Amino acid sequence: MPLNVPKEIKRVNKQVLIELSSKSERLNLGRGREPGWLDQYLADDVTGSLRAILLERPPKPCYRCLVLIKRADREAEHFLLDVLPEDFDRLEDIVGEDLLTFTRWALSQVPLSPLPAE
Repeated sequence: MPLNVPKEIKRVNKQVLIELSSKSERLNLGRGREPGWLDQYLADDVTGSLRAILLERPPKPCYRCLVLIKRADREAEHFLLDVLPEDFDRLEDIVGEDLLTFTRWALSQVPLSPLPAE
């Protein structure tokens, strides 16, 4: 297993997230959303991102990943999900113009607080 967390940002859809969440559940890994929640609250045609942020070891080596995706109501949802390295590697990278478009959307989802006048 690599010692470093991968830098790639992966593309995920609803079905992939349900499968990854179900696998995490079976392996007693961390998951921020249950498969049933994902099925109920994500739109069928939605695409999001998955980015590894931390290398975890117990109970099985995995990447703790941050998921960013739109819910069916078109609001942004973000949560953590533990993914096995081989499953992470199989996912498609978001690259080029798609990465730029997705980054712009992701940044637009960050709530901004107005600065005080002084």
